[in-house]
Amino acid sequence: MVLYRLFGEGEFDHRKLIDSLLEKLVHATGNKGEYFDRETGEIKTYPKKNWCYPANLFIKANPKPKKIKIDGKDYFLHPPRYELKLSFSRKKEPCDICAQIAPSTKAKMWNYPFVVEPGKFANFYPGLKRELKVCPTCAVAGLAAYLGWLWCAQGRDALHIFCFHGDLWDLERLQREVFDSLRLEEKGRNVPLAFYGPYLHETAWGLLLRLFSYVRRHSPEAEKLSSEARELLKKLFGASDGGSAQPLVLYVVTGKPGQAFNMQLFKEFGRLAALYRLYKKWINLFEDYDRPQKIVENVFRQFQKKEGRNFHTIWRDRISAAVLEMGDPLPFVEEFLYEGADKKPLVFGTLEVLEVYLKEVLEMDADLLKVIRGFGYNLGSTAQRENEMGLLYALRNAKNLDEFFRVLNDVQYRLRLTVPEDLLVVEPGESIKGSPWRRVKTLLSIYTMNAYLRAQNKGQS
Repeated sequence: MVLYRLFGEGEFDHRKLIDSLLEKLVHATGNKGEYFDRETGEIKTYPKKNWCYPANLFIKANPKPKKIKIDGKDYFLHPPRYELKLSFSRKKEPCDICAQIAPSTKAKMWNYPFVVEPGKFANFYPGLKRELKVCPTCAVAGLAAYLGWLWCAQGRDALHIFCFHGDLWDLERLQREVFDSLRLEEKGRNVPLAFYGPYLHETAWGLLLRLFSYVRRHSPEAEKLSSEARELLKKLFGASDGGSAQPLVLYVVTGKPGQAFNMQLFKEFGRLAALYRLYKKWINLFEDYDRPQKIVENVFRQFQKKEGRNFHTIWRDRISAAVLEMGDPLPFVEEFLYEGADKKPLVFGTLEVLEVYLKEVLEMDADLLKVIRGFGYNLGSTAQRENEMGLLYALRNAKNLDEFFRVLNDVQYRLRLTVPEDLLVVEPGESIKGSPWRRVKTLLSIYTMNAYLRAQNKGQS
């Protein structure tokens, strides 16, 4: 797709394509070097160059010109020339990627870094029990792929690489009409994100939340996109009236950058249409406010804790992972509220976002939600007034139904509150109105502690 965008349709000499790609992948560093010009007998300067980031983590083919020693100092005999060469077999055989019958070459780290020979790199094993063999087109396409990557770096802690898969024509338009318009020239990333961190799921969710916002122009960057680009996103997210597109799949690779790239995690996310529908319901909750997108982003951004100069974001990553995989985020919200929130209540909109998720994804009974919300508020507010924080921790730490009911009994005795009957009726499978008792307990724990902290902060202010 990148090759088509750069050179159009036709047949090309692979060496000329590589030379053209090198012009885009090699850039001046801003520093100067010296070399000895034999023709003039003079020492001259040249602009130093290097592979662009993050390609420089994967391409290690650095030029090494011959040197000459003059007055005890080594000088190149000419400025370094960046080159990449491919040699192909005379025998034609099927390409491991596209199946075309053509001369082949072994995939190298600089054009297929994630599927090269095992033991040479932290990568995938291609499942072929041998090296990957590719045709000239695929060999050059692997090099061109660096120019299509979306990425976000966290210094030396993490590098996230995002790639989309779907219909090739849709992907070409996605790059040309959307990502080209949004591409950043920042040192740490080349795409706008709602938030990011050292972990894969939180950064992937930050990317998707911002992409979702462009469809209905809920973020500033959306103004850079044409109506056709926004309509394309709408189609790719399964929300277009004009028929659906081939499902879009997001692949994310996360690793630790250094002298090279040490891959640590790879994930595939294919429920983008379902996630977009969920996102729309969240935005609709806050449509009467000035910036509904900011409210939704802040809900997820809050799950971090400042430690020194950095932020600890493991809660945000786990909550993002649960949302991306349509799982249960409540245990991680509870953990953050009790351990990472610095005695502050959840930000505006959090409980509303959670309730929509619980109803739409986890299919929690709407009436049960109302009961838990009301009782949780009363319990937390009363516990704060009576200085009964211990009851909240006992509720959180309940390991089984008996302990859960014992805590509720203590609530009635010590705070003189009536426990709603809906919370006391257990159905087969230890569920309460169709939801696992533990999920009910966790949600009640969240509402209770949030009400406690809100009352406490209100009293302090």
